[in-house]
Amino acid sequence: MMRLLALADPDDPAPFESSRTVLLRGPQGPLSHGLALLLVAQHQDGAIAGALTASPPDWIVTHPGITGEHNQSALINRLGTVHGVAVDEPYRGQGIACALIAEAERHLGRQGYGLITMDHKPELTAFYTRLGYAHGTQLVIHTPGPLIAQPAHTGMIHSFKPLESNVRLRTVPGYPEPMVSGLVSRTHIPAGSQFLPGRGLFVPRGA
Repeated sequence: MMRLLALADPDDPAPFESSRTVLLRGPQGPLSHGLALLLVAQHQDGAIAGALTASPPDWIVTHPGITGEHNQSALINRLGTVHGVAVDEPYRGQGIACALIAEAERHLGRQGYGLITMDHKPELTAFYTRLGYAHGTQLVIHTPGPLIAQPAHTGMIHSFKPLESNVRLRTVPGYPEPMVSGLVSRTHIPAGSQFLPGRGLFVPRGA
């Protein structure tokens, strides 16, 4: 499994560090390893053919716009990020990556996560589009406070997909990226809203 996870980001100088920390926790809820999800795909010949890791993103606790334990906890329990998904070369082209991602979506959705995200190389954009993901250079979340904008890693694309019907991606006039609406309470973006530079999200009176 660790060898497979290294394939997910071959340029990472320390591909095992976060996975090793997660594995040391042992299997426990709400996800497979506390707040982390580790999945493996076993081929019918018995080999471990693919692996996936996911958890709330680390930037939730370091982002300057997310202050206070209440706001951090609200997002930690609603936002899941796939950190790596890889399939061993002999088993590629058999739908294993799609199956791992679909299982991650089901697992996170059952535990109340409203959005799944990931960063990936631009050449994989069409693949994730077929799986129902939207894309941008940043993830923008409407919160009760300021908008939270988290850019993708350098040279990567940020993809995201709602896991429940009340979480939506809204196109807001004046802003170049889709916004996530309804991920936490009191954050649905009403019709007629627009983004005003220097003032932020403007919601029409009475909306």
